[in-house]
Amino acid sequence: MVIRIRIPSEDQWSEMFRADARGFGWVPEPGDSEARRPLVDLSRFRIAVERDQIVGIAGSYAIEATMPGGTTVPMSGITWVSVSATHRRRGVLTDLIGACHADTDERGEPVAMLFASEGGIYERFGYGIGSSMRNVTIDRRRASLRPELGPARGAVRFVDGDEALAHVTAVWERARRLRAGEVSRSGAWHRFVLDLWAKAEAPLSPAFVLAHADGHAAYRIADDWTGGTPHHRLELVELVAVTPQAHLDLWHTVLGVDLVGTITTRALPVDDPLPYLLTDQRAISTGALHDGVWVNVRDVAACFGARAYGTADRLVVEADGRRWAIESDGTDASCRSVRTRPDLVVDHPSLGALLLGGVRPRQLAAAGRITARNDDVLRRADAFFVYGPAPHCQTIF
Repeated sequence: MVIRIRIPSEDQWSEMFRADARGFGWVPEPGDSEARRPLVDLSRFRIAVERDQIVGIAGSYAIEATMPGGTTVPMSGITWVSVSATHRRRGVLTDLIGACHADTDERGEPVAMLFASEGGIYERFGYGIGSSMRNVTIDRRRASLRPELGPARGAVRFVDGDEALAHVTAVWERARRLRAGEVSRSGAWHRFVLDLWAKAEAPLSPAFVLAHADGHAAYRIADDWTGGTPHHRLELVELVAVTPQAHLDLWHTVLGVDLVGTITTRALPVDDPLPYLLTDQRAISTGALHDGVWVNVRDVAACFGARAYGTADRLVVEADGRRWAIESDGTDASCRSVRTRPDLVVDHPSLGALLLGGVRPRQLAAAGRITARNDDVLRRADAFFVYGPAPHCQTIF
């Protein structure tokens, strides 16, 4: 039978939602479909259909992505990518991704990003790893802030309901431009997140939300009274700080939660200053370090002309047979098509790896992904492309 790629209709929403849940191995609970419906623009989604049955899905969210330096560009947040186990090795995934990319290009969105359920899928579609994500465990009983630091008394309070929604929304709009790789959240997205936080995720409690004038944090507790001695696990769901003082004050509060033995989180960027705030840096251990967002540059000029760079320089980069002069005077940047000899020749996934400023070209060259004209060019490229805080995205889309 012929498999056709279509834009889903409203009356296919329920089936589409169930097919996505099946593809990712979870069973929807009552209300899940209704809760997620406001997030989805069906015109941005594609379904693979055989004999009126949905056998594959892919789509995107309309998002703004932060570039190095704090500017933002329109982004296609690729999501819901799955193919039925009954229809493997028939080109369904390739057709779905191709349809989503065509839609992205037609909408004029210069970059597509995604989180990968498996690491070996997306490079062949032009995606490169643009950021890292680590799983961290903190031994709370060893994690003490240095005594000379001054957390502000009374700076952090608990909030819930509409007050939490309003506070988190306002803080996010201030904070999301401070780190490359982070993205915008719509009003519907904020409501969805706060509603998720309000629900228990066994064995974890509903989330407790902390508010600071310049930040917020959310955490859940899994209680553990083994042997009558409390050794609860605190899972830090999100921590957002606009200022160093907010970062200090929020961590002072999180580390001070009673009865907790360990803190786990994926919210800590690889360059977070927390270890340097502690008297014992070994209180923090990294259990896993893996890929964060994957980046596919659709419009080279728009993407690389929008970001900031570490030095004033001009480098010519060749990718996919085209050459681009990327230039910065230390303040303003530009990217335009040229014919001059390239300084660097890169594959397409490496463009994505370079875009967010967290990967050194020398690292990619050592892996055979980049060819440099000489070692001096590689040295300059390292200084040029790596810029600002390490890219990080707390928004899983």
